[in-house]
Amino acid sequence: MKILYTSDIHTSDNLLSDVLAQSENHAVDAVIIGGDLIPRQIPKRDLPKELKAQDQYIENTLIPQVMRFKEKSESAIYLDLSNFDFSYPRRLLEQHQGRLYRLLHMQKHPLTQAVDIIGYMMVPPTPFKKKDWEKIDSMDFPYPKGNRVLLKGVVSDSGGLQDTIIDLASHDTIESDLSELEHFIDKPFIFVAHAPPYETPLDMTGDGRHVGSLSIRQFIKKWSQKGLLLASLHGHIHESPMVSGSVATRIHDAISINPGQNHGPNAELRYVLLELSDDHRTPTVKILLKP
Repeated sequence: MKILYTSDIHTSDNLLSDVLAQSENHAVDAVIIGGDLIPRQIPKRDLPKELKAQDQYIENTLIPQVMRFKEKSESAIYLDLSNFDFSYPRRLLEQHQGRLYRLLHMQKHPLTQAVDIIGYMMVPPTPFKKKDWEKIDSMDFPYPKGNRVLLKGVVSDSGGLQDTIIDLASHDTIESDLSELEHFIDKPFIFVAHAPPYETPLDMTGDGRHVGSLSIRQFIKKWSQKGLLLASLHGHIHESPMVSGSVATRIHDAISINPGQNHGPNAELRYVLLELSDDHRTPTVKILLKP
């Protein structure tokens, strides 16, 4: 099985078209987009207008493009929103769940007969105002010390935007969510998490700070040691592969990948091609092509 993986296509409004075109060119069996779908060039510094523009993008651009792609391709598509997207527009994606694509967050889907795909799109606190997809990493480790974060922000709902403050004493954490996801695991799987694992080549900012999730790293290690996690796919920190010099690392036996993403109106898509063996005894994942 050939898989195209990318993330953070919000950096340019042409990248969705590029994902679908490259998927067709490489004749892949599955397309996985690991969060942050909606171009951020739409109205800035006016969050109510941005919320409306995100709705319009999904309804008028994303869904029609995917519909046209699916008319000529049998490739399965797995995708979801993440921290630069508001969560309220997700209701529009849910209307086509299972027909055009499968949504990833807190879900398990069959990838092959032998391998599942499990998704998680929340990230630890960031310096940005949108908080729909943010929560603390764990009660003991809310976020890496020394990182710049903003706890006050806004969340979206049917009435627009509401002010919020991330509670550092909350029991609702990335760690607790991952404990819930563990109930889904009963066979080998690929894990798609927007946040990269903490203190790896995949979570480095331009100034060298590590801003990934410790809970996600522990989850990867645990399930790799159990022999069930084949690979983890990430994004969020666009520049990390360029800063660290690597799009991939290993945590125990699992390969973890963040392809990064380019910026600008003429940015070229960064993506990774993977091959998943469908051996029921020992399925494996290897990289065929990387940026």
